[in-house]
Amino acid sequence: MVKNHIVNEANLIEVKKDDRVLRLEEYIGNPVWKNWVYCLSHDTLAEGWIPRAYLKDIGDESILLEDYCSKELTVTVGDVVELVKFINSWAYCIHKKSGNTGWLPLESLEPIFR
Repeated sequence: MVKNHIVNEANLIEVKKDDRVLRLEEYIGNPVWKNWVYCLSHDTLAEGWIPRAYLKDIGDESILLEDYCSKELTVTVGDVVELVKFINSWAYCIHKKSGNTGWLPLESLEPIFR
């Protein structure tokens, strides 16, 4: 880790494949973080950002194409994480010491070559 990242769970959303969500807002701002959509889950009424690639639009709603949880991972400089996947300038990682999982901005990561 080259930067600390503190979890922001104010808008935590967890949805499963084929769940329906209402699209509330397309992200506009930093172009590095484009292709995110702020959604409301029909089942839980939870709100949060979902990658555009995970959504199939049907009118004002979308269906999830795969399971997704917006949980972020808290890390400090020097922590080691394993990158599982990445999308839209964020990486889903496993913290090597604690085993916790969650999303981190790619700008916080530095590759380790062995």
